[in-house]
Amino acid sequence: MKIEGLLDKKEAREVRILKKVILAGGRIKDTELIDYLGVSKASFESDLKELSYYLKPYDQDCTLFYDGRWLAIQMSDQFSINKVLDDYIRASIKFQLIDYLFRYREFTIAQLTTKFMISESSLFRKIKELNQLLKEFALKISNGQLKGEEIQIRYFYFQIYWFLTPYENHQEKTLTVQNSRIIEALEKALALSFEEHSKLKISLWLTISKKRVSVQPKMFKELYRKSQVYEQDPFFKTLRSFVLRFFSRYPLEIDEEESLLHFIFLMSMSVFSESDFAEYNLIRGRRTPTSLADTFVLEHVILYYRPQKFFPELEKKILYYFSQIHSRLYFFKGELELFDRENIWQKEQNLSSHQLADFSRVLLEKSLDCFGQRYETNNSLYEWSLVKYLSVLAIIDFEIVGETRIGIDLKMDHLYKEVMTQVLVLSLKNLNGLMIEPYNPKKTYDLMITNVMRANAYRAVKEVYVLSELGSAYDINQIRMKIRELHKER
Repeated sequence: MKIEGLLDKKEAREVRILKKVILAGGRIKDTELIDYLGVSKASFESDLKELSYYLKPYDQDCTLFYDGRWLAIQMSDQFSINKVLDDYIRASIKFQLIDYLFRYREFTIAQLTTKFMISESSLFRKIKELNQLLKEFALKISNGQLKGEEIQIRYFYFQIYWFLTPYENHQEKTLTVQNSRIIEALEKALALSFEEHSKLKISLWLTISKKRVSVQPKMFKELYRKSQVYEQDPFFKTLRSFVLRFFSRYPLEIDEEESLLHFIFLMSMSVFSESDFAEYNLIRGRRTPTSLADTFVLEHVILYYRPQKFFPELEKKILYYFSQIHSRLYFFKGELELFDRENIWQKEQNLSSHQLADFSRVLLEKSLDCFGQRYETNNSLYEWSLVKYLSVLAIIDFEIVGETRIGIDLKMDHLYKEVMTQVLVLSLKNLNGLMIEPYNPKKTYDLMITNVMRANAYRAVKEVYVLSELGSAYDINQIRMKIRELHKER
């Protein structure tokens, strides 16, 4: 679910303009934006006018400049475009409707038409649009209530409030005194140590849970089906005792499934440290779906990188990251997309000196097989899992593939030679596992880059690439492909 989905179409376009100009480096042609948005120039300029008006309160921190051809943005060092996005979202009726349901659990049409000052038909349209977005989370607004599995409702609200609350606000308000005491007791009971980031996440989850604990009835069908095999987990047993003891102070009947909800949250939301997970991994069941997926996918990765060897520490780190990916895939549906996935995917892919995107898809399909699921396009949870797999593979790539040695030998005046050598180094240095330097005849190289046709002159070199045009995008792309081929051979 893309966060812009909570906005009206015009507001969503305005947010996309801001994001696009940031991703383009702060300056972009209007024709590129018009094509990207799929609107006329008149509509684009209308959106830009409204956006500029909206940005007036941030005038000292964020300003747009448009000369009829180019759009540029200027921001102060301490300002993030996320502040604008958060304010857009919080002002939207769809967000306010979601927030109202969390606070009051149900609504009547009369209440909301009065509160939002809109007609009934407009409200019904907003609810219909919102239900289209909620479908990915297996949730639905019906008869004035949010309906669905309890775990999905809490997960959805956790994502909404976690990502749409500035971090400094979490630090100041989310971690209440009561929640701090609960977390301290939890650390002691489970022999864990949570970092600040994890404590803030847990505190938000506790706040949401306390709000939802008295809601009746709740749906636990999927939770029960997926969690039965975890009930003998030693960590779960300890946590169950803690949760029941904690909630016993409330004058209401606590569902047995409450402890399962907290167990799944701790397993899935990246709150364990790597060392704490390593300790848990020694005692957890080996036949649970997530444990099987962790092991199976790790073995698949080890086979892929043969004959390169995984050191034990790297294997532990990779298993740690896989456990978080697989727990999220197994227990939850949906993902809130706050950032530009395609941009992150491209950046992650470019970090690798060989092609890992296809292998990421293989890993996702393997893990989904373990859970009896099938890959679906445009599923945000699956698509972000692909990005996470790619990130893990980039780490492995950096750690074990080893260096590819590249020499640069340009035959030209010294001034141009020094500058163009630096241009090539800067164009390639973001690839993992490269050692790039000016050619030294006493050393051996995997690849030589030159601008003259004399391949036989380099005896201790595997491959030679002759530049067609100094600094051209074509040559850089061809060299990248050659490096990836060399990595495959390694």
